[in-house]
Amino acid sequence: MGVKTHYFEEASPEHTREVLDIVEEFLKENSDIEHIVVATTEGNTGVQTTERFRDRRVIVVTHSTGFVAPNFNELAEEARQRIEANGGTILTTTHAFAGVARSFRKVLGTWTPTEMMAVAFRTFGQGTKVCAEIAMMAADAGLVPVDRDVVTIAGTGRGADTAWVVRPAYTSEFPSLKMRACLCKPLEF
Repeated sequence: MGVKTHYFEEASPEHTREVLDIVEEFLKENSDIEHIVVATTEGNTGVQTTERFRDRRVIVVTHSTGFVAPNFNELAEEARQRIEANGGTILTTTHAFAGVARSFRKVLGTWTPTEMMAVAFRTFGQGTKVCAEIAMMAADAGLVPVDRDVVTIAGTGRGADTAWVVRPAYTSEFPSLKMRACLCKPLEF
């Protein structure tokens, strides 16, 4: 697999279309990759990805319910309907690097190894951390294989500015996760 990595000067949701272009070019040369896992908050990035890649299995990963407020999920209903109409699968679940571990930090002010791993991944950028996380979340849900590569797309805040080729792993087998190739990411984040 030949990979050319593109670096954006800064993190920005304005890169979303170019990220999708980069992924599309990569997949032309790597047509054996069937799955794309993309992070979305309100749904715009999920909609754009499912519209662009109707020929792939697109898993759209949302924030967990309760992420910003009790009993609330940020994914807009119209976006949900469009993603599903485009053939995308929506996954809403606990974040792999958060869950119970985050509760200890929030309630007790104590950091756990899982959250420290998230901080370590963020040294490569927020999008890189999310790409690793959503690959594991999709694997845990049985939506992607753990013996084949997938493309993951994420961003810093909103939109997309990062894409990786990842060999997913279940969260219970985290050391098996392979961040195989960076397609694009911001230099400043």
